[in-house]
Amino acid sequence: MISPSFLGTIAIVDDEKDLAESTGWDVEAAGFKPIILDGSFDEVNLLASYIAKNAQGALCDNRLANYGRTNFSGSTLVAALYDLKIPSILITQYTAIDANVSIRKSRRKIPVLLTRDEANAATIKQGMENCVLELSGQVPSNRKPHRTLVRITNTDKESGEDVLDAIVPGWNPHEAVRFPAVLIPAKIRQDALKAGVRLFAHVNIGADKSEDLYFEKFQLAPELDDNDELT
Repeated sequence: MISPSFLGTIAIVDDEKDLAESTGWDVEAAGFKPIILDGSFDEVNLLASYIAKNAQGALCDNRLANYGRTNFSGSTLVAALYDLKIPSILITQYTAIDANVSIRKSRRKIPVLLTRDEANAATIKQGMENCVLELSGQVPSNRKPHRTLVRITNTDKESGEDVLDAIVPGWNPHEAVRFPAVLIPAKIRQDALKAGVRLFAHVNIGADKSEDLYFEKFQLAPELDDNDELT
């Protein structure tokens, strides 16, 4: 793992050559040495291991459909690199589309998410520093988990999988958030797939934006009686 003061080699994983090269210029301007990966990897863990051996960090596009790695996304790769203590930033131009499901699945292990237009030398440098700090245990307040109430308001399907819309009063009682049902443990998932169910989960309720929220450690909340004020 790199330290914030060490400007090392950053691997760039992007299925679009022009965007990869553009990102490389920003990485270089940030003081890092970019390497653009153009090989083919069938397994996310193999690619993560390759990056860990050849770079000190990574920038990954979320959609890797044309990269010869169609069985996993950039968010899955960043999560695998997180487990290896490799600072990594996820970049996407499909934030509004992918944030709720494909990215949310791995959001706990994605310290920094940048939209394509947010990605520049300054944000990349700051993002890498934020990743390093989190991986060393210095988790910022907007990334710290808190056990909080999650109230299911709707169930739906998105891209063929079950998703849930919910209110998280501890974050924002007026804005619903969508997340994939697969985040809920299988033993309680069926009970959770209905409007009105209340759950407890660990959520980073200090997040500024809904796309930055992650959910983990779900539990069914006890049913309310007439004397309860929990909403």
